[in-house]
Amino acid sequence: MGKITVELVRKRAEHNEGELSTLEEISLHQQDIEKIEHLHRWCPRLRILYLQGNLIDTIENLGRLRELEYLNLALNNIEVVEGLGRCESLRKLDLTANFVSELTSILSLQDLPNLKELFLTGNPCTDYRGYRTWVTCALPGLEELDGEKITRSGRIRALREFTEAQTTVEADQREELEKRAKEKEKYQNVNIGNENENGTTEQSDEEWWAGRSDHTPEARLAMHREMQRRRRREGMRPGEDAAKKKRPPRLFASDGRPLNANAAKVEFDFKEDEQRSAFVLEVHTYKYLDSSQLQCDVEPWYVRVYIRGNVLQLVLLEEVRPGQSTAQRSQVTGHLLVTMPKLAPPTLAGRSREELPLVRPPAAAAPTCRGSGTRSRQSSASVLLDVSDGAGKATNSDYRNIVVAAEAPSSRSPAYSCMRSPRVSAPSSSSSTSSFVAYRSPRERPDSPGFVDDPDVPPLE
Repeated sequence: MGKITVELVRKRAEHNEGELSTLEEISLHQQDIEKIEHLHRWCPRLRILYLQGNLIDTIENLGRLRELEYLNLALNNIEVVEGLGRCESLRKLDLTANFVSELTSILSLQDLPNLKELFLTGNPCTDYRGYRTWVTCALPGLEELDGEKITRSGRIRALREFTEAQTTVEADQREELEKRAKEKEKYQNVNIGNENENGTTEQSDEEWWAGRSDHTPEARLAMHREMQRRRRREGMRPGEDAAKKKRPPRLFASDGRPLNANAAKVEFDFKEDEQRSAFVLEVHTYKYLDSSQLQCDVEPWYVRVYIRGNVLQLVLLEEVRPGQSTAQRSQVTGHLLVTMPKLAPPTLAGRSREELPLVRPPAAAAPTCRGSGTRSRQSSASVLLDVSDGAGKATNSDYRNIVVAAEAPSSRSPAYSCMRSPRVSAPSSSSSTSSFVAYRSPRERPDSPGFVDDPDVPPLE
């Protein structure tokens, strides 16, 4: 059984920073509430109250809400309209899809001077002959009934037909009340001795789903309790929706590759900004969604956005710089704009690895190779890679192709071969060249005395 508690009301009053005494609007829909209580003490200034989709069968404890203007009690178990005679500010009352069969009970609303809109669609009383004519005459200040405006000509016609409508309404209401009394008695006789501790009959899943249920408050309440029992049996907490136990989206493949996912079900625009060499993602988040409900995570190869716990993940075509990425929220549309600069230089961005040019430094900018305590100039036969233009300015080279295959030096050549170290350390001097590790090919040793060159023996490699 759902109850109205302080914790529930404070949770629903987040827009008012949890303060209840000044609260003017609150939504308590679909909380399995069976009784209206405490609101007249905790929230005396309520102007708008949403209670639709609950299990309320009696309108009570609302007379002290003198400032209440809109009350929504749709989809409940209400059978009699009562308890609202002192809500002098009430302008709109919604009782859609209830079980109001005693139409004459709406005469309790005659003392409400500001009542302009009334909704009774889906109640048994709407099937009475002369229903609209009788309600129009019973509530002369009403301007709209069941979403249809009451015109002046319609009011004059209703006054002419009121006598006949009153007779038919009373006859149909008497018949409906007798039918309702039989339904209550039948329901009690069926469930005597067959209810379990939760007030429901023991049935298998197949029998319960295939069975036929009556359109009565008792049947609706029994169905709700049966659903609660089945949720507890399946390991779900009371009030937890089965949709929350759905399978989480798959974000990575078995080999570790990121995958695209849009569990948030939001629209987005993903494009490439060639001028700034960046990817731009615009997520169409809700305009009035609080920014605390948004989380953005940019990784080198994918971007992930959480919207109220639901994930949107997109795989990037090129590697980006997460440390330089920015996320901004529009104050006009509420959209989230994520800008992710690319890791590749602007001149090479958007080109495949096969299309990238082979980077070779100019001849005048030949760097030096560091050996073990010696320094020598690069010979013309060596292959070098430079990251500067010789004047201390960085060039737009492709660092991904910095390692270039070179021909293996001859076993008799004393030349040096320069290769990039697996781990590049910062240079100790002010020079802008990168650190290299020099490898010297072994020199040929002189022949030992008494050496005999046998041509049948293969050379050592």
